[in-house]
Amino acid sequence: MSDSPKTIGALERSFDIVETIERLGPVGVSEIAAEVSLAKSTVYTHLHTLHESGYLVKENGAYRLSCQYLRLGASVQHDFDIYRQGKAELDSLAAETGERTNLVVEEGGRGTCVYATNPSGSTEAYMSLGEQRPMHATATGKAILAHLSEERVDAIVDEHGLPEFTAKTITSRAALHEELAEIRDSGVSFDNEESVEGLCCIATAVLVEDEPLGSISVSGPCSQFAEPDRREQLQEAVQDTANVIQLDFMLT
Repeated sequence: MSDSPKTIGALERSFDIVETIERLGPVGVSEIAAEVSLAKSTVYTHLHTLHESGYLVKENGAYRLSCQYLRLGASVQHDFDIYRQGKAELDSLAAETGERTNLVVEEGGRGTCVYATNPSGSTEAYMSLGEQRPMHATATGKAILAHLSEERVDAIVDEHGLPEFTAKTITSRAALHEELAEIRDSGVSFDNEESVEGLCCIATAVLVEDEPLGSISVSGPCSQFAEPDRREQLQEAVQDTANVIQLDFMLT
């Protein structure tokens, strides 16, 4: 007999429905039912409950997420010290470099984006707000992993594996540990098309009392990062920004 706590099936189905609406945009009952493999009557009961609670808006027969999620999202962001200390610096980094910037934390063994900027206005993005990615395949994730204990890194790999996203993704535990050692020595992490083909990223961890609170990055098409002087400039800008955030923590 399993010792795991029981889950509430109805609540799980409600979350599946909410995530389907988030992914598809305004959508009707039939489409949602097809996506989550539930009867239309069951889906309608969940939709009606969420609508009455203020978490969905119904317009012209289609449901969309309400602005309640903006309030919840803002509350989640402000729960992170690194967001409160780092947001202004990430904005400055984006303005200085003209590149997309991200602030990422580890949550549940995944790299989770708690803040993102996109000064170029491009539709291409390294990570979007709230997005979670496997840590072994991203510069931000590896920057954090490099400063976790070997036991914690192995536990994350045991749970999430080392899935391959491109031909350049690290898929070997030994290769990952080797790269993490290099990151600790250099203080900087790179994603050279390891998560998305054509996309590169430079990141560094934000360390407070030797603990990684998260990581920050600049990212963009690899063609923009190929020139050695530009790559070095971006690397220095990311590291300088992390140093400023770390100093802010020391002074508060």
